Amino acid sequence: MEKESGGSKGETLQKYVDILTDAGFKAVFGDRRNKEVLIDFLNVVLPAHRKVRDLEYSTTEIPSFTLETKSVRLDLRCQGDDGTRFIVEMQQSGQRHFFKRCVEYAAKVYDSGSHRGGDYDIEPVYFIGILGRDRIFGRVGPEWEDRYISEYTFREKHTGEVPDESISLIFVELDRFVKPLDECVSLTDKWCYALKYVGKLHELPEGLRVQAFGRLFAACEIARFSRDKKLQYEKDMITERDYRNILETARENGFAAGKTAGLAEGEVKGHAAGLAAGKAERTTEVARRMLSMGLSDEVILQATGLSEAELDGLKEE
Repeated sequence: MEKESGGSKGETLQKYVDILTDAGFKAVFGDRRNKEVLIDFLNVVLPAHRKVRDLEYSTTEIPSFTLETKSVRLDLRCQGDDGTRFIVEMQQSGQRHFFKRCVEYAAKVYDSGSHRGGDYDIEPVYFIGILGRDRIFGRVGPEWEDRYISEYTFREKHTGEVPDESISLIFVELDRFVKPLDECVSLTDKWCYALKYVGKLHELPEGLRVQAFGRLFAACEIARFSRDKKLQYEKDMITERDYRNILETARENGFAAGKTAGLAEGEVKGHAAGLAAGKAERTTEVARRMLSMGLSDEVILQATGLSEAELDGLKEE
């Protein structure tokens, strides 16, 4: 997997966006002109009876249903021509209560369907999570070997019966996918390979030369972007790199502070207390940096695990 050579010696230029970044995901799947690419992907991961023929993009914001709760902004939200609603989210790193957050998002979208009237004639909701780098789920055991897509829904425990389609969560775990292209036999494997490695490739590989992947790679090619789209992509990437750097720096500083405090208080008890103090200091520093970057309260709360009261206190500082 090579990168395109640049003009100066030792310099490389990236030909395709890394779709596992927020900026790359937004540039490809968030662009309505790439609707066919999104349909191709959905039809690979969805159950056979839920194939998508056409879809419309919906607002990514789910309004709050009470005065006490805030609205939620999704990565991507769309609706199929049969009324089925889809949420597609990119998750790059581990996050506390990640699964519960996915359930909450899907439940909010499902509940919004009940406000349109009718006797609970609510179309199903599918949440598709693309998991990038960190192993968010601790998959162990032979039953998970060569399995990179998992599905959760409401089933009867013993018979597996699904009385009616309501909410389904599907996770595409690219963090565990390690197959080389020549070992990718199924279309699912090839999609996993393409999504994981497109940002590192110089051209469309021979093993992916079918129409669906031609559309994907064309959508990912930075040179095809309009001037405005390219500027927005570069701006988003700068913000994303800054965000990652803040988290990494805070993680390193927090560990060092925790270790120092722990050693000062004693070998076992003091070290544990010091680590806790370091973690709190790290979290606060990350939140401060994110506030200075102008990121939304929702993003900060999700990334740090702070309460709204704690975040409000930092704002007052």
